[in-house]
Amino acid sequence: MVVRGFFAVLSGIIFVIVGGFAQPKGFNDFAPDWSPDGTKIVFVSDRDGNSEIYLLTLAPVTDLVRLTHNRASDLGPRFSPDGSKIVFYSSRDGNYEIYMMNTDGSGVTRLTQNPATDWDPNWTPDGKIVFESYRDGWPDLYLLDPLTGAMERLTQDDYREAFPVWSPKNDKIVFASYREGSWDLYAMRPNGLVRQKLTNGEGIFWHPAWSRDGQFIAFEAVRGDESDIARITPDGQNFLWLTRDGYADSHPSWSPDGKRIVYASLRNGYQRLVIRDVLP
Repeated sequence: MVVRGFFAVLSGIIFVIVGGFAQPKGFNDFAPDWSPDGTKIVFVSDRDGNSEIYLLTLAPVTDLVRLTHNRASDLGPRFSPDGSKIVFYSSRDGNYEIYMMNTDGSGVTRLTQNPATDWDPNWTPDGKIVFESYRDGWPDLYLLDPLTGAMERLTQDDYREAFPVWSPKNDKIVFASYREGSWDLYAMRPNGLVRQKLTNGEGIFWHPAWSRDGQFIAFEAVRGDESDIARITPDGQNFLWLTRDGYADSHPSWSPDGKRIVYASLRNGYQRLVIRDVLP
């Protein structure tokens, strides 16, 4: 399906990705991820009745394709480092498990087999998958090799580690955790050691996303009734708001060149995807 007139320009720097022709008015688009080559965005939408995964091609022709087709929820899609695969989590087999597919929706493979919840997968630079799981009785982080099935537990404590993202430089994992009375961002080495608190606890900070060069971490910052996108450097310094627009903004993802972010924004009661220029 080729969709024309897919973008609206606001104030010269914000491009709202609107629904395609013949789509219902009341639907949500969220959890976007920008492809490594910058030509596509994968995201979740309930525009066809339940949470399914869609692929938006930005160039050379705007094209929107539905990748998953089932009655369960398919969530959290993320491109592999080479852009050839998409990892996601789904309840299609009764509980949330981790799955992988080709970027055209073919070749769906179930990667985890456990009665506990497995979710929020993300890629390492060398093609492994880090995710959160309750399989050992408490939510911890695990590392999965999708080729061999080998599994490694990365964290083991009394706190929840959520929304893990692996540094492009392969030296840190950033995650959100509720361990000092608030949701904050933390960093640790891939071996689970040397943990560092990155945010200050004045709100809820989660859904982190590394820039492709490893220089910045964007994330969702909730303070009171406001939810916006902010940015820090990997040491937790140089805090900068990327959005302060009066909308509830969430789930940021960087363009490969680091010049833009795509994120979900609650506007007029429904989540829409927005591409925003974040150059200084």
